[in-house]
Amino acid sequence: MNTELVFADELPEEGPGDARRQRALAPWVVMIVDDDPAVHQVTQLVMDDFEFAGRRLQFLNAYTASEARDLLQSRHDVALVLLDVVMESEHAGLDLARFIREDIGNRHVRIVLRTGQPGQAPEEDVIKSYDINDYKEKTELTKRKLITVFYSALRSYRDIVTLELARQGLRRSIEAITQIHDAGNLRHLASALLAQLAHLLGHEAEGLCASRMAAYAASHGEGAYRVLAATAQFQGLLDESAVRDLPLDVREALEQVLQTRQSRLDGECFVGYYRTHSGNESLLYMRFAQPIDADGQELLQIFCANVAIAYERLLAAQMQGHGPA
Repeated sequence: MNTELVFADELPEEGPGDARRQRALAPWVVMIVDDDPAVHQVTQLVMDDFEFAGRRLQFLNAYTASEARDLLQSRHDVALVLLDVVMESEHAGLDLARFIREDIGNRHVRIVLRTGQPGQAPEEDVIKSYDINDYKEKTELTKRKLITVFYSALRSYRDIVTLELARQGLRRSIEAITQIHDAGNLRHLASALLAQLAHLLGHEAEGLCASRMAAYAASHGEGAYRVLAATAQFQGLLDESAVRDLPLDVREALEQVLQTRQSRLDGECFVGYYRTHSGNESLLYMRFAQPIDADGQELLQIFCANVAIAYERLLAAQMQGHGPA
């Protein structure tokens, strides 16, 4: 098996005074999966002084796909996997790539396939069939090119993790809606979060969150809506007198989910439905430039539910004379 790694002398050697100061930040965790010990040694030697965003590298070594599986199931901080194709079997590396994405559901780690036998796993077929991020022949990986691979992969991993943390933060903010004790503040916060949610999902979007509450309907007529949150395009609807001016397509979409009592995704339009234990109904209408994924739909559903619960509590407090709604 041809496992030769070539690292051309493409970069100037650093002098003894150029050594970088060790940072206190946690290192990027990189896993090398290859049955040739020399590949591990050379890769670590060449990348020994590498640093990105103030963080050095920490290497994990696996010499079989089975070893890598065990490590990946116990470690959730691996940023990059350098993966050989042929190890204990001809497709061990490819099977591991599928295991990472499908079996353990790790979408964060960047996978770079390295092969000494490109004919064994043709690049076009592999890129099309497997969720990997790069494909390199070992003979083409000079030092400069390997450094480029590391920069690209780690930058991508950093951005994915940052986005995930932002999603988690937004989820906590959405859950905090239920702690609001004033309807005016609820509308302001919910509208701001709705705009932030649309932005975080990575799409241009417009939308509103409306409720048809039992207590409200009893006072203002059966079937009345009250808009509790809106993006910029629908801000005018926060004025109760303008609720009747809901665009026809929006009103029809809301009426449809009221009839089915189920959220629905229709192309680029998401309409969420949530019914509280008291029978009050909350609706969320969002129109995107392109379809959203399942995670985005889940966040929208959580938003819809929490606004409904918060508003129901505010109405109950108002009816008991404990505060304005």
